[in-house]
Amino acid sequence: MNDLDLTKRDMTLTYGDRTFALRAYREAGGWSSVVIENKTPLRTALTPAADAATCLAAAVQVVAALVDSGRSRRAVALGTR
Repeated sequence: MNDLDLTKRDMTLTYGDRTFALRAYREAGGWSSVVIENKTPLRTALTPAADAATCLAAAVQVVAALVDSGRSRRAVALGTR
């Protein structure tokens, strides 16, 4: 059984009129992220990063792109375009 690594960094981001919870967590030697809006995880295609700061910075860029594109909350949650 693999050792469980519970290392994580959380961040709240308000962009436009929307609020997101971002989490970077350590998995398999890299940092991965989750973006959540209103208790709904959003799909992202982010690759693992070397450190938590880089991981969270990439997640912030994804949020900015989603909000700036004007995509609806429902479309983002469902992964549609």
